[in-house]
Amino acid sequence: MRWSEDQLQAHLKAHRNRANLSKERLKTENDAKVHQANKTILNAKIQRNKICDEKEILNCEIATCPPSVNHYWVASGKKRYLSEQAKIFHALVRVLVPAKQTEARLKLDVTFHFPNYQTRDIDNYLKATIDSLVKCGLCVDDEQFDELVVKRGEVVKGGLIKLKVMELE
Repeated sequence: MRWSEDQLQAHLKAHRNRANLSKERLKTENDAKVHQANKTILNAKIQRNKICDEKEILNCEIATCPPSVNHYWVASGKKRYLSEQAKIFHALVRVLVPAKQTEARLKLDVTFHFPNYQTRDIDNYLKATIDSLVKCGLCVDDEQFDELVVKRGEVVKGGLIKLKVMELE
């Protein structure tokens, strides 16, 4: 059976109408979910601000810079390993930061003082910093960090990291 041009156009129009209605329905459903999620988040924030205190568990300065994510891993074939820079950084943090093995939700406030004025993405230095806090035993898993405050400080010769970790109660 062959459709006439009018039948084909009518069919395509109906198909486009169904597709557009489907898109509109999906958008409406998504907007409703986003609105509900935002209400839930707002209620949780209000509730958390009422009952949540921050207990400082770490306040230290480390006179170095962590390796960037770009220099954190070394590839060998299909496998990836921690770079020598990453291992040295983890060892330094292990010496300076006490092992608490906290299981609480955490907030990290970190300030990176880089050794020079070279252009850097400060978020690239978070991976090594947070991983080192886990490897030294301060916390159990990097998933525990609910809040991250990352700042760029003044240039310091040799580099410097100021770390402050709080338990969110």
